Amino acid sequence: MCYKSFVWAISLISIIISGCAATEPMESKLKAPPSEGAGFVPVQQMAKNPELPFNKAWFKEGVNWEQYRTIYIAPVNTDYLIQATWWQQGMRADQMQQDAREMATFMQTQFVSAFQNDPQHRFRVVLTPERGSLTLEMALTELVPSKVLLNAIETFGPYGSGLAARVMERGTEAQSAVAFEARLKDTDTGETLAMAADKEYVVARPIDVKGFTWYANAKDVVKTWAQQFVDVANRRPGEIIKPASTFSLKPW
Repeated sequence: MCYKSFVWAISLISIIISGCAATEPMESKLKAPPSEGAGFVPVQQMAKNPELPFNKAWFKEGVNWEQYRTIYIAPVNTDYLIQATWWQQGMRADQMQQDAREMATFMQTQFVSAFQNDPQHRFRVVLTPERGSLTLEMALTELVPSKVLLNAIETFGPYGSGLAARVMERGTEAQSAVAFEARLKDTDTGETLAMAADKEYVVARPIDVKGFTWYANAKDVVKTWAQQFVDVANRRPGEIIKPASTFSLKPW
């Protein structure tokens, strides 16, 4: 495809997104609906906590959190990964298992790094479970690759009408998304002390440079989650940890 056609396709996507913003607030339109739960944790036992950035959470009452000074970040589970959407039946259908494993490894690494680099040093990260520590177990429950711009380039024709109709028809259904479920356990007893679950669309941008890769945007969401977990660990009573923005004017 020639350079002018490439620029035209990108501009068309920007116009369509801008048009959506004019009809309803961008933040509300691009906020992913809460996941119904994949089964890793009992989502029905959790509820929305306005002080936390996640869709749902639960904390066991009466826990003395100060007694825990170390945390083990377990390998991320991919067994519950939801792969039923039309978006995951496209070009990478045969690569989803490998993609999931790679994203799970990335997620574990980011959480380890976030806690290790915490300026407040709330928890010392241990690489194997130790007595007296917490164990964070997480599962990826949804992983939808970024394909809006890739498909726009691939399917762009001389008239462009098919492209515009497809994007408008799909709407938020075509957005890249990622979801997790997690539980925090006492390593010694195995008792669950806290749970959380969240689903996020990737950050929407009028021109999305990262949309040219499959999971760069989803990785940004994972990085945000890792920092949010650290923020929650350091949270003072009554402090509100706000969800990350779902819209940005920056192209990356």
